[in-house]
Amino acid sequence: MTIAIIGAGVAGLSAASDLKGAGHEVVLFDKGRGAGGRLSTRRASTPAGDLRFDHGAQFFTARDTVFRALVSDLETRSHVAKWTPSRVSLAHTGGTWSAEPLRSDDDWFVGAPSMNSLVKGMAEGHDVRWGERAIALSIRDEGRYVQLDTSGWQGPFDAVILAIPAEQTRELLADTSPVLASEAAASVTAPCWAVMLAFDAPIKTGWDVAEVSNSPLSLVVRNSSKPGRGNDETFVLHATPEWTRANVDKDKEKVAEELSGVFCQMTGAGAPSLAAAHRWLYAKTETPANSPYGWDHAQRIGIVGDWRIAPRIEAAWQSGHALAAILID
Repeated sequence: MTIAIIGAGVAGLSAASDLKGAGHEVVLFDKGRGAGGRLSTRRASTPAGDLRFDHGAQFFTARDTVFRALVSDLETRSHVAKWTPSRVSLAHTGGTWSAEPLRSDDDWFVGAPSMNSLVKGMAEGHDVRWGERAIALSIRDEGRYVQLDTSGWQGPFDAVILAIPAEQTRELLADTSPVLASEAAASVTAPCWAVMLAFDAPIKTGWDVAEVSNSPLSLVVRNSSKPGRGNDETFVLHATPEWTRANVDKDKEKVAEELSGVFCQMTGAGAPSLAAAHRWLYAKTETPANSPYGWDHAQRIGIVGDWRIAPRIEAAWQSGHALAAILID
């Protein structure tokens, strides 16, 4: 069976690995120039040298036994590393900040030396066509075709799997699979403004990760505390969905200035040497679908992603793994 997978993130590569292992021919198309998506790494040049920021997903867990085995293999191949940051809950009340320690029973992992290393490791050995954005699907007598904005129509394929955000899935399947398009339409994904900061000297916070409440910020991470990130003092800030929606069209420079100001007020830090913002339109699932995957048997089209289950990297892998098992059976 020949299968096209649109989206070479964790969900798409999870399905691809299982399907290829079962003897099927799989090709993946991804609009990105390279591995990443929400696991992308942002590079920035400063007088002190080049910096790298994990400005999307910050870490992942491995609770599923099969996924844990994959993570162990990737760790052995130096694509993944364990991360044990000091964590607090920060609340802004009455003009002051209060911190409470946080602990987790889960091990936390990160890509090494950057988050997209996880995808790079999973993509090894697969036929991935980077820089190929899917713009249409066509069901014909001889099979399914995918139209790409650079190389035109590709096919025929026996099946097509979409491993992209729900909003993009809905648009792409509006004509070819209204049933799956309606499933995607029912899922809601929150946007997120991310701000990347660099400082010339260490910031004394007493923590590496802060989950924030009563603030425009929801999460603050000392990016430089992760394995392989170098010695420069860097932070990544994530705004709340509510603040992001209210400021979704604001100028990037103004977002960086406003949220870095919140961080400096929170920590007592001086002005950063670098402040840059990135807007994720599809960042975190708020309303997931009611099953790990969607499958239109008549059209032989499937849909997967973390938005089917929960906003976690492991959930994206579980979604792709679940649909692959159905196709293999």
